[in-house]
Amino acid sequence: MRGHKAAWSFTRRAAIAGAFAASAMALMPAQAQDAYPSKMIRLLVPFPAGSATDVEARFLAEKVGAVLGQKILVDNKPGANANIGAAEVARSAGDGYTLYLATNSTHSANVHLYNKMPFDPVADFTPIARLTRNPLVMVVNKDFPAKDLKEFIAYGKANPGKLSYGSGNTGSMAAAQLVRSLASIDAVRISYPGTPQAITDLLGGRIEFVITDVAVTREFINNGSLRALGVTTVQRVSSLPNVPPMAEVGLPGYDFAAWSGLFGPKNVPADVVEKLNKAFLQVMATDEAKKFFADIGLEPDVSSPQGLAEHVIKQTELWGKIIKESGLEKI
Repeated sequence: MRGHKAAWSFTRRAAIAGAFAASAMALMPAQAQDAYPSKMIRLLVPFPAGSATDVEARFLAEKVGAVLGQKILVDNKPGANANIGAAEVARSAGDGYTLYLATNSTHSANVHLYNKMPFDPVADFTPIARLTRNPLVMVVNKDFPAKDLKEFIAYGKANPGKLSYGSGNTGSMAAAQLVRSLASIDAVRISYPGTPQAITDLLGGRIEFVITDVAVTREFINNGSLRALGVTTVQRVSSLPNVPPMAEVGLPGYDFAAWSGLFGPKNVPADVVEKLNKAFLQVMATDEAKKFFADIGLEPDVSSPQGLAEHVIKQTELWGKIIKESGLEKI
């Protein structure tokens, strides 16, 4: 209201103004699509800087921001296997200005790992687009006595209680637990805020192995600081062509991959979801994006919002089986 005009009584002029205001309100949904985005967008990543999810987010933020004509700011909120970041998004307004680059941790696995979740991975989020499939790689320090996976398993059997592994997310944790279960070896889990910290300790000889994203290990594999024993998928990974699948070199039937997808808080308008899905998939389809993701060991695996919603349901069931097979208990 403007000064003394706030006290105006209803007049014909005020009534006409009110009618125009009502009409404008009715038109807002149609206009919102054209107006969005009108300010900076925050893309929350639930893992620390340098993690594979962070690397993916920073590439997409730059490219999709250019498509949308607005800056996308990456905001890292790691902790509790990504639950801290996800819970913050779940509490945010569903206006399209807070987005979440999720993984299987918060949207498939954690419901099977935590007795109490700070959010509902289905009811508290709006699915926007599935983005990538993420094979993992098992690595040891260059000075570790085992030269391949079969030797690693033999070492574990001969030295019970001497193996430890680092995990910075549920993918790395479940993948390592599956090795323990299938190989019948003992290993102690050391939990980290993210995989970069686990790799630091692996390089320093403070833990014996890590199974994690290619993006955070390839540099060290290539320079000889780490030795790759195998990738977790039954197909080889293009950025590590000389590293065999673990299923071929000691663990028959081993097949494991993580994934990522884009979500918003609940109640993001359908037109905003559509615009975001179109922009992210446009970037994912470019040759630049395909090369970028191949180089860091991720595979584009995109979908519609409905496709992501269905993927979460199927993956939640699958991760329940994986975690049960791995022997992990709820905390």
